[in-house]
Amino acid sequence: MNKLLRVLIVEDSEDDAELLAIELERGGYQPIYQRVDTRVDMQTALRDKKPWDVVLADYSMPQFSAIAALNLLKEQDLDLPFIIVSGKIGEDTAVAAMKAGAHDYIVKGKLARLVPAVERELREAVIRQEHRQAQERLKYLAYYDELTNLPNRSLFLEHLHQQIKPVSGKKNQKEGLFAVLFLCIDRFPMIKYSLGHFLSDRMLVAAARRIQKCVSSRDIVARIGANEFAILLTKLEREETAQQIAEQIYHQLSIPFELRERLIFSPISIGIALSTLGYNQPEKWLQAADTAMYHAKLDSTKGLMLFNEGMYQSAMERLRLESDLRQAINDGQLHLNYQPIVSLTTGKIEGLETLVRWQHSSLGLIPPEKFVLLSEETGLIVPLGQWILSEACKQLVVWQQQFPQLLTLSISVNLSGIQLSSPNLISQIDELLNCLELKGENLKLEITESTLMKNSSAVTNVLEQLKARNIKLCIDDFGIGYSSLSYLRYLPIDTVKIDRSFICQENCQKNFDIVKAIVNLAHNLGLDVIAEGIETETQLEILRRLGCEYGQGYLFSQPLDHEAIIALLRQEFASKNYI
Repeated sequence: MNKLLRVLIVEDSEDDAELLAIELERGGYQPIYQRVDTRVDMQTALRDKKPWDVVLADYSMPQFSAIAALNLLKEQDLDLPFIIVSGKIGEDTAVAAMKAGAHDYIVKGKLARLVPAVERELREAVIRQEHRQAQERLKYLAYYDELTNLPNRSLFLEHLHQQIKPVSGKKNQKEGLFAVLFLCIDRFPMIKYSLGHFLSDRMLVAAARRIQKCVSSRDIVARIGANEFAILLTKLEREETAQQIAEQIYHQLSIPFELRERLIFSPISIGIALSTLGYNQPEKWLQAADTAMYHAKLDSTKGLMLFNEGMYQSAMERLRLESDLRQAINDGQLHLNYQPIVSLTTGKIEGLETLVRWQHSSLGLIPPEKFVLLSEETGLIVPLGQWILSEACKQLVVWQQQFPQLLTLSISVNLSGIQLSSPNLISQIDELLNCLELKGENLKLEITESTLMKNSSAVTNVLEQLKARNIKLCIDDFGIGYSSLSYLRYLPIDTVKIDRSFICQENCQKNFDIVKAIVNLAHNLGLDVIAEGIETETQLEILRRLGCEYGQGYLFSQPLDHEAIIALLRQEFASKNYI
């Protein structure tokens, strides 16, 4: 069966056109052809819904020519196999025709080459088409995100660059007011690891569509990271409009996503940078919006934040502090203090809580809540926590050697959620205890309530391994987190430490009732209770009446260095508290 071939013949002679069709039939084709000999006729033919496979054109005609036909194809961005079939054509003319875009030429009356030439050019056309598609694909991947079909970072910066150029030349910046938003889906990594790539990708696509609905068609929405989007808001009437749109986006993305009949919620952080900043480089605006987004993420109560220059200073200080902290850990510039944990019945020191301190060479004493949080954000908490644990245990062994009466004294060390997730935690503790010949019951690890609730199954497994080594476990800052007390019965916990915020207001009846409830529940579950933040005799008396076993606070002692602890212990021995 002959192959169909749609042929556009540019020829003023009907007879010559017929001869070409006959030659193609002889070569095994069933030609469907149309003859044209003017520009208008060819334009009409090219508008046919069915595409043409090949163009056969006479070189010169009274009202048209092969060169004019080639130009018409270029105007319409068509790449069709184009073969010139002419009576006589010189070498110079043939070269000119090939430069103009013709693929081959054949002399009329010698059509034996026609079919081989058509077949070759059809194959070449397929190759050219595949090459074009590959080039287009590469161009798409270079400028667009494949998942969401949004512009990527490179294209976004190009759009931003085009926006900057006209604005930079305007005297009144408000004439071309625009804003850059930097948006992060905060919990996306956890969602991806929990639900898998397919559902997390669907969430990203849905998020992209929600963002697009909040902006106008002239604005640019781009995906510039795994869980990050950038938005270019243009032609703003007022600066406040940018924040209003950001709030609308924040509201839309705060609505849970339904993925396979599951409702998934993730906090959103948005940073805003206005064109009034006057930068000349698009990267600066993106960096400013990113910096504002980071500050919005730190302040979980807001969700979105407008950039100001002070944020850069804060970021630079944080970067310096991170570098200094890393150096401080490596060079042993940190030191430990210890706060006694006292029996409320006997007044004896039963344990010591380890507290890390950092005396910076130029900044002075850095508050622990500042550099410990920084260490958790940067991953430095792992080497920092390992150093604290090691130094505290070594110090306890030294005290036990100095004071044999302290063989039952425990040392408490705070353990972060990141440390608890470390695969090397158990082996490191085993090595430390074996090396120091320290009993597990002398070590108490304090873990915050929120850490226990973030990944309860994995946490429970680690806690059970620690309990198998007789290590004591304590919930720190109890009462300020989830306050869901039912989970206590499922965790291998020994002690509950009541947060100081419930102790400091001794005349608050509500706090008294909470403390009483915590103590009673803990005792029903066989747990000890430590109250921290005890500062007055009245607080001490109330806690004694409630049956609280232990306490710590400035009423007994402030945190002390190891030498001051030795002096305190000697004082206690002298008063014959230890017999």
